[in-house]
Amino acid sequence: MVFQNRLEWRSNKGVKSDVIMNGKLTDVHVHLDFYSLEQMGKVLRRADEAGVRWIVTSGWGIPSAQRGVEIATQNERVLAAVGIHPWVAAEDFPEDFHEELHRLTQDPVTVAIGEVGIDFVDNVFTGVTYHDNPQLREAQEHAFRKQIALACEVSLPLITHCRGAYESFIPILKEERADRVGGAVHNFEADLKTARQLLDMGFLLSFGGTITYPDETALREVVRQIPLDGILLETDSPYMPLYQQTTDQNEPAHVAEVASTLAEIKGIDVGELIDSVYTNFTDLLKIQDENAT
Repeated sequence: MVFQNRLEWRSNKGVKSDVIMNGKLTDVHVHLDFYSLEQMGKVLRRADEAGVRWIVTSGWGIPSAQRGVEIATQNERVLAAVGIHPWVAAEDFPEDFHEELHRLTQDPVTVAIGEVGIDFVDNVFTGVTYHDNPQLREAQEHAFRKQIALACEVSLPLITHCRGAYESFIPILKEERADRVGGAVHNFEADLKTARQLLDMGFLLSFGGTITYPDETALREVVRQIPLDGILLETDSPYMPLYQQTTDQNEPAHVAEVASTLAEIKGIDVGELIDSVYTNFTDLLKIQDENAT
């Protein structure tokens, strides 16, 4: 099935753009299990209307990963990543993580290990700080290494999270030979040198709502400098709102605006960007899409 949908994106200033999407939009990182059932149904319908072909819902912990697999099983356009977020891993990394996550990786809807990584910035939900707590940082790093090992064991790419910790993040990827499976760095916000290091290791860089903010000049320059074959799109729904977003929660349909912003920054047609990202997405996650054109 091929979608030819005209979608008007509205901000506080009125219609921002009017783009014909080609049904090949992808959102590599969301948390669908954070919506209520009623919300999720509406969110997925709007994503469909916007021409979003694939959505990857990432696990936050074991229960979240289990729910993500259930959601993906019930919705043809949804895929699952299973993993334990560094905030959870810092304080509650289950001893049976390998058994539980390995079991979930055997489901055909599971395409990655994620959301995994390290985060040394304060937890905005609980107020826990990591920059001044070596024990919690070490717990995150331990969990990250273990989950990289699992990804390599089951030959699945990683959906990674890193904030304020690239000086530890990149050495861990190298030491654990994460280049064997590669993956995506979700919501990439570092500098060009870091971007190139990660691209050289076989990791793609995913951009979301942050890139839509006009004052993100340094990040926009990174986008200009890196090749198209290193870029993915995301929304991190229901979080990471877009510039002048008028709704309380973000959602996958908004990935169209992220795509439009990236195309504008790169100085290319939005269709070219969407096609390129679609190829990056399907190659990384080993998806064979018979409905693609």
